[in-house]
Amino acid sequence: MLYKPRKTPKELIALLALEKRIAPTHPQYPLIYQEMYKMRAGFGGEQEYDRHMKEVRTDYPHAILHDLSLQQEGVYFQIDSLFIAPDAIIISEIKNRTGKIIIKANPTQFLQSMKESEPSLFRSPIDELERKRQLLERWLAQRNIMVPIQCITIFAHNNILEFSGKTEIPILTGYEAPIFFRGRETGPHLLDKRRIEKLAAALVQQDKPYPMRPLSTRFSIKKEELVKGVWCPECPEKTILYWRHQRWNCGRCSKTSLTEHETTIDEWFMLITPTITNKEFCEFTGLRDRHIAKRLLARSKVYRRGERAGSVYVPLKN
Repeated sequence: MLYKPRKTPKELIALLALEKRIAPTHPQYPLIYQEMYKMRAGFGGEQEYDRHMKEVRTDYPHAILHDLSLQQEGVYFQIDSLFIAPDAIIISEIKNRTGKIIIKANPTQFLQSMKESEPSLFRSPIDELERKRQLLERWLAQRNIMVPIQCITIFAHNNILEFSGKTEIPILTGYEAPIFFRGRETGPHLLDKRRIEKLAAALVQQDKPYPMRPLSTRFSIKKEELVKGVWCPECPEKTILYWRHQRWNCGRCSKTSLTEHETTIDEWFMLITPTITNKEFCEFTGLRDRHIAKRLLARSKVYRRGERAGSVYVPLKN
């Protein structure tokens, strides 16, 4: 049973917003586009894995949780996918790579082989999984849950996998994952259905993504270099909405909205600073009336901190 579906990563949402608000001629644009492309490809691979996992049916109770971000002893760790069975917890590390994947043993090495180029070495997912296994083990021990943790590596698409020696963990392609989970033999049952559900609920409750720095800081971009305005969500081309008759209006497609500024506020927090003032809201959205701005902020998913001229608005906590 699926207990936690995968959502679009906040960092990808932020990168898409930044790419839209920065000129293609900006010195940082190529780096931003590269990061956006890489993250979008990784997320696409994870979605492909999720589609395959919808086929999983078992005779025993289980829980599936995608994209968990946990914290243990002040250390954040992210798990691509987690499968809770009665006898074990299985961590999946999902990789989205093109071409043929060559896996060598003793020492373990992963190489990506593309046409007309030499194979290139990339970081071993087995090392990443071992770190996450140890952290999850300690997270569970603090809650008096003693269940073996197993690991698998998944290459999301139909890569050709070439093995040279035996690996210490299963390495599969995405379409093989459902077969793996359906066909695995369970050992002694340590968790019944109720305890699996309770553990899944606790993991969802403790899911806390790593705090993201505003991207303008990360890429050394001044806020003055960003395109301002509330974007029309319907127009395929970049179109700025204008405020008239108590709503946002699009001069191109005639769409109207009462709440489209909330997306713009979210983009401010992701791109510029974790707080916004009435004046900054006016400047970023193109509003000219601070009283209208105050009313819109009061209806948005923010809360006011401070009084009078020194007050700022911050995001509501989830």
